[in-house]
Amino acid sequence: MERIPKPGEFYRHFKDKMYQVTAVATHSETREKMVVYQALYGTFDVYVRPLSMFTSEVDHEKYPDVVQKYRFERVDLTAASDVNQPDGEQKEETTKEEHDGPNKNLLAFLDAETYYDKLEVLKTLKDKFTAEELLAICEIMDIGRADSEPEEKYYAVERYLELQIKYDGTRLR
Repeated sequence: MERIPKPGEFYRHFKDKMYQVTAVATHSETREKMVVYQALYGTFDVYVRPLSMFTSEVDHEKYPDVVQKYRFERVDLTAASDVNQPDGEQKEETTKEEHDGPNKNLLAFLDAETYYDKLEVLKTLKDKFTAEELLAICEIMDIGRADSEPEEKYYAVERYLELQIKYDGTRLR
């Protein structure tokens, strides 16, 4: 049975970088299935790769130290994000998956569809964003200065979103 990725699913590359699948597309000329996916780090570039290559196994002769079986392996973020134990007690230790996985605050912001939704996420998670996350948001939106303090970055994003909300609603469509 072939493992077909679905839009929205998260995958860890064998070189330990995280990606989110955007779509499974069909090449218009060859009819080959292609996976469209976005990096969850750096500049959040979008890539495309043949489905057969995306779901292939790691070449363990070329990469003998790699433990992961497949080139991309699905990561279930819902299992890693459970804050409470079944008996209601707080977890005391974080797992490697939770610590090293993609940041849920940043993903919540990126997944928000409208400027209004992004502003709500920003305000709700105000005290939870790290300096790195705020820098990533500023880079994505092409605002703020990289050398500014996290608080300045937060307010730059907030002002930008408020302006977008104000002027986006007044445009004729």
